[in-house]
Amino acid sequence: MRHGRTLALAALAVVAASGRPAAAQTVETGEGVVTALPAGALNGVAVLDAQGGTLRAGPRLVEVAPDGTVTFPGADAVFDPQTTVDARAYSIDARGQTVAVGLGFSDVTADADRPPQTAAGFAVSTDGGRSYAYRPAPLDESRDSTVTVGVSTLRAYPATVFAFAAPLDLALTAGGDTLYAANEFAGLRRSVDGGATWSPVVTPPDSLFVLDPRERYDFAYTPDLRQPLGFVDGDRSQPFFPTASTNFVAYSVLVDEAGTVWAGMAGGLNRSVRLPGVDDLAWLRYVDVPVGSSVPSNLIYALEAQPRQGRDHVWAACWVPEGMGGEQEFGVAVWRGDDADGAPVFETVLLGVRVYDLAFDGLRAYAASDDGLYVSDDDGASWRVVRTFRAADGRPLPLDGPVTRAVATTPGTVWVGTPDGLLRSTDGALTWELFRADVAPTAEARAVEVYAYPNPYNPRSDGRLRVRLDLDAPSDITVRIFDVGMNRVRTLEAPGRPAGPNEVAWDGQSDGGLRVANGAYIYTVDAGGQTLSGRILVIQ
Repeated sequence: MRHGRTLALAALAVVAASGRPAAAQTVETGEGVVTALPAGALNGVAVLDAQGGTLRAGPRLVEVAPDGTVTFPGADAVFDPQTTVDARAYSIDARGQTVAVGLGFSDVTADADRPPQTAAGFAVSTDGGRSYAYRPAPLDESRDSTVTVGVSTLRAYPATVFAFAAPLDLALTAGGDTLYAANEFAGLRRSVDGGATWSPVVTPPDSLFVLDPRERYDFAYTPDLRQPLGFVDGDRSQPFFPTASTNFVAYSVLVDEAGTVWAGMAGGLNRSVRLPGVDDLAWLRYVDVPVGSSVPSNLIYALEAQPRQGRDHVWAACWVPEGMGGEQEFGVAVWRGDDADGAPVFETVLLGVRVYDLAFDGLRAYAASDDGLYVSDDDGASWRVVRTFRAADGRPLPLDGPVTRAVATTPGTVWVGTPDGLLRSTDGALTWELFRADVAPTAEARAVEVYAYPNPYNPRSDGRLRVRLDLDAPSDITVRIFDVGMNRVRTLEAPGRPAGPNEVAWDGQSDGGLRVANGAYIYTVDAGGQTLSGRILVIQ
């Protein structure tokens, strides 16, 4: 199921220190009611997975049961003690009693625009999530110089680097006995022993639209295009690289109800074919060129099956690869089945929209995007977009913009992950509830007139820090943030605020638009003729 690609993923949590569920607390923020999720949660939600009535979210394998109970089942066993404590759930999939979680972490610096999505391994449960076993990342040994596909033995250049090899998507077969993982520059991999060992799955190179394991091939399998094969005359300033084949770089994977494997690569949408008497899969590749044209662009970022009577439909979120232009466009390709001649029938929807995730409730389709949540009530024929998420009383919820990153459905409910909290709707995306971390003040905060949360604050994972205060009468609010040397870092103006609870949000940046460094900061609040102050600890 869909992966998380932001720097921080959600820990959806209402759990007491003992691990037993604790009651959630609702808080009036002055802009709307928010349900508090205080137990180690983060606000940036970018991976969700639904299995029946159970919702799972990362990074700590939080489960929301059909009765609304929220737990951390087996969380302590998820992370390998040898990996960073910042490992996160990049992908989750569940079939029957098998639950698989792809783990990764981000190597970040204050200036990194796109940190590497670094592999950290897997957590696999075979008892419905009650306990988990850690499995290592599916990387190659440096001696792995060949790979076998049917009757062919191909040259292979091993993927040995953890960076850009996180398991971005996972797919289990119906019985949960085979696990596929899309690992970007580590390629598409398959495990038949619960993630203990992995083997490469070879899709057609960029030069082919069909891969038949009964045919002989001599191309090189090169999923990691960054690793040089050597250096010209030993000069390390002149590396030479393998011939690029973008269709080995894996972003998404799906096993549909018929057992067909769909692989979303940087070079197109790939569909498996089972041949009688042949163990290895044959593949068909669909791209945006006249021969086999089916998708609006070739980087298949997300895949999701829409349950239908008979054959499920397959939806693919298509992105334009970085640096590519021409005829390619963002959009969603929908496979509606094959025609009488066996040719695939594709439809394109949401052309021009960058879609991160997809989910379905019968003929209702949801698409998470930068623009908001797209909703179709008629199987993709027409769309409405939700950019302002409103509570049942009509007030807009206090979200930092319309961006949505993940979407999943449980019976009668749609869940949406945003960089600023988790949303839930039970009326077809008309009204919403917002869940956010650290909304409820601590005992210490309740004793003062102003407080900031979350504190400590991580701009990468927490989204916005909020300075909260109650006004006796309507007033302008000015928040100033200073470093420990009392140099002013940021000024936030909130004019015309009403009496009652109010919050002013800070994105962790200076007035000049630069992310602030780790350390202690002081904030002052001028409102209603008073000046109040407090401290913030920034840790990222």
